[in-house]
Amino acid sequence: MITLFGAPGAGKTLQGQLLARKYGWKWVSYRDLLMSLKDKDIRFALEHGMFIDDAKAVKVIQQTLRELKSFTAVRFASDKHPRKIILDGFPADYRQLKWLIENKEINDLEGAIILRVPRGELWRRLVERKRVDDTRAAIERRQDAYDRNITGMIRALTMNGIPVREVDGDNSPEDVLARIEYVLADWNMIPKKQYARIEA
Repeated sequence: MITLFGAPGAGKTLQGQLLARKYGWKWVSYRDLLMSLKDKDIRFALEHGMFIDDAKAVKVIQQTLRELKSFTAVRFASDKHPRKIILDGFPADYRQLKWLIENKEINDLEGAIILRVPRGELWRRLVERKRVDDTRAAIERRQDAYDRNITGMIRALTMNGIPVREVDGDNSPEDVLARIEYVLADWNMIPKKQYARIEA
């Protein structure tokens, strides 16, 4: 299991979907899981860039990870690569990471990739995608929350033996994917092959 971090608009969803499609892995969107609950309080919080009730968030993630255990456990002869789960945007804050650690779910996490994109480019992307929760106020709150949490989360992940790598996300989707693949190859999750000389 790997997790993708990045400020709103960094490209976590696109890259998670590209990886899942290419390698037959499972992409799990934290936002989509929360929206599937059809909880009015959660929807309001998402649309306004506010904190989600961690108890509700953790419950849906825990259930999803439990359901996906069999996916990573089964290996068919046709599988070219070990099966992985890609977490998109989870854990979203230090409290959720603390839950992963305390409940030993952290043991299944093999790495964290941070997509690094300049704030000006993030704004451009968010304006273009025109999502209902991409109001200026909501974007600023989400970005501020990300900035406040990410340093502590990196430190906690590293202290728990989880490798963390930053990837330049300010490029074409194909180029960013190649950079992510370079990191995954370095972690022995995919064959190295042509990724040996790519700078992350």
